[in-house]
Amino acid sequence: MSHNRQKKLAVINDFCGFGRCSLTVSLPIVSALKVQCCPIPTAVFSNHTGFDEFYCTDFTEHMEAYTAQWETLDLRFEGILTGFLGSPAQIGIVHRFLERFKTAQTVTVVDPVMGDNGRLYATYSPALAVEMKTLLPYADILTPNLTEACLLADVPYCPTMGEQELYALCEALHAMGPQKIVISGLE
Repeated sequence: MSHNRQKKLAVINDFCGFGRCSLTVSLPIVSALKVQCCPIPTAVFSNHTGFDEFYCTDFTEHMEAYTAQWETLDLRFEGILTGFLGSPAQIGIVHRFLERFKTAQTVTVVDPVMGDNGRLYATYSPALAVEMKTLLPYADILTPNLTEACLLADVPYCPTMGEQELYALCEALHAMGPQKIVISGLE
C-alpha cells in the first residue's frame, strides 16, 4: 500500500497549546491547502514563550524513533518545514531527517525561530544560534525575521536597515545555501 498518493508536508516545530503559533497554526493552514500536514513535535508548550511563564516538555528523546517509523512506511514529502528547534541535539536530528527524506523534488523551508527585536528568545542560547547555521545549506527557502537574519549572517542588528543593507544581508545568507530568502516582520 502506497502512502504517497497525497501531497505531504513534514513540519518540524513545537506544539503550543495557547498563543496562535507553531504547529497549532500550521496544521489547519496546510490541511486547508489540501496537503497532509505531518507534524514532528520538537517540544510541547502550554503557551508561547512571550508570556512570563509557560510549561514545556522537550520532545528530543522521541524524535528519532518517531521519524524512523515514517522511514519504515516509505513516506515521501513534497515539502519539509523546520521551525522551533530547542537544542543542538534537535538540529542534529533534523540533519538526519533531511538526509533521509529530502529529495531533488522536496522543497525545504527553514524558519530559524531564534529571536526577535534584536535579542534571542529566552529559550535560545548563542551556541544554539550558531548551530542553526548548519541547516542553511539544506534550505531552498529561508524565512528569518530581521533579528534572525542578522544573527545568521553575523551582521549587527539594525531595525532601520535600508534596501541596500537588506539586499546585502540577503546576499550573505544566500551564500550560505538558501536559494530564496524572505525576511519577515519588516515594516
